[in-house]
Order: sequence, then structure tokens, then C-alpha cells
Amino acid sequence: MYAGKAHDSDRHTAGRDQGKGQVFHTFRSVAVFQPFADAGKQYQSQSITDSGADSVKQTLPECIVFLDIELKDSDKNGVWVAKMIKRYYPESIIIFTTNYEEYIDEVIEKYAFRYWSKPIDRYRLKKSIAPILEKMQTIKVEIYESKRKFELPLRNIMYITPENKHCKIVTISNEYVVSDSYKEIKEKFPTRNFCECHGSYCVNLNYVEKYTKTTVYLAYKTKKYSVHMSRRQYPFFKEQMFIIGGEQI
Repeated sequence: MYAGKAHDSDRHTAGRDQGKGQVFHTFRSVAVFQPFADAGKQYQSQSITDSGADSVKQTLPECIVFLDIELKDSDKNGVWVAKMIKRYYPESIIIFTTNYEEYIDEVIEKYAFRYWSKPIDRYRLKKSIAPILEKMQTIKVEIYESKRKFELPLRNIMYITPENKHCKIVTISNEYVVSDSYKEIKEKFPTRNFCECHGSYCVNLNYVEKYTKTTVYLAYKTKKYSVHMSRRQYPFFKEQMFIIGGEQI
């Protein structure tokens, strides 16, 4: 197993919402890092053990894990490792790379963001990593009152809403009022994972638990929110939910 860690000198700590870019993988080649490097992400690899237990210990919060089902010299397989990683680090992104097809249904439903069957050629690898890079995207924000600046991972944002002339950002762990306006923050979002359900609400579709023609219900663990749905936005919102739902299957 190899591990890679990203370095970003512009990144500031904001508790659990701090942007991170760790990558762990069971490939024998570090070629997996090339698409990240092509996208401007710098990674440094180091060799670590193939033991299942150690894999969990050395995994860091909000990391990306490329994982095989069968691990060398280990009495624990990749499914067990994925289960432990998700238990302690639920925001981790897990990509299974294996030919053990009997595990596909279990790992996709419970643990994996993607499943790659071997062999993986360079073109397929680059294409498949695109949605991962999108999940790693951050935006630079400034807290309105303290003027503190930091990078906020987009995947941690549940929704945004106007707060006077500024914008309130609700994440999986905190709420921030930032200097930028609602419109300015919304324009920084990729179109695939975020959608405006109302003139005053833009939500991360990955956290939508259910929705009606009047309300969108968002959930993450014990956090639950409900925001307004406008009649005008409902058809487009429904279409976007269908698209992102299809991508996640």
C-alpha cells in the first residue's frame, strides 16, 4: 500500500471543515497520482504496510482511499478496512479497485464512492478521477466579523442562504456568515452537486433526504434542516436530483 499527502500552503484551519487532500491506495504504481498532478494537486508518496488494521490507523479524516479487496499479508480484507474507515472517518472517499465481482453490491451500497474493475488504463483512470477532484474542491471564504480567511471543502457544505448583504454557509459541522454575498458564493459552486431550490436557498444535493413541492429536507447524521422549495424551481430541482442519483448508483 502507498500513501500520498497533498501540500497546500494557502490552506487555513477551520476545525472539521478544513480542506484536506490525503490519498491512500493499494496500487503497486504511483501512476494514480498523475491525474491529480495534472489538475494542479501536488502529492508526495510513501510506502506503508498492507495490514488491514494499520490501513485504518494510518488513514486520515477526509481522505481518498483506493482500496483492493485482497490485502497482502493480512487477515482482514478491503471490505473490512472500508467498514472501519467509514466508521471513524465517514467523509472519506473510497474507491474499490478489484476483480472480485461478488463484492460489488455490498461495497457500492455501503462504502464505496466508485468501483473500478481491473485492469485500469490511463484514459479510464483520468476520466474516473474527475468526479473525485470535484469532491475535493474548496472555496476561499472570509468570516464577516473576524475577517479570518480559510478554504472550505465544497463537499462539507449542506446549503447556503442570504444573511443581510452577506451569505450564511451551513456545513456538516458549523455555520458561517461570510463577507461574500449569496450570489457570489453560489457562483463558485459546480453545477453538478449544487442546485438552487428557492431564490434564497442553494443546497448540496448529496445531503437531500427527501423533497416535496414546497420543502427540501437535508440530513447529515443527527443534523436535519428543512428549506423552502419554490414552485418555479421544483421541475429543474427534480431533474437534477434524478441526474445525481443516477451518477451515484
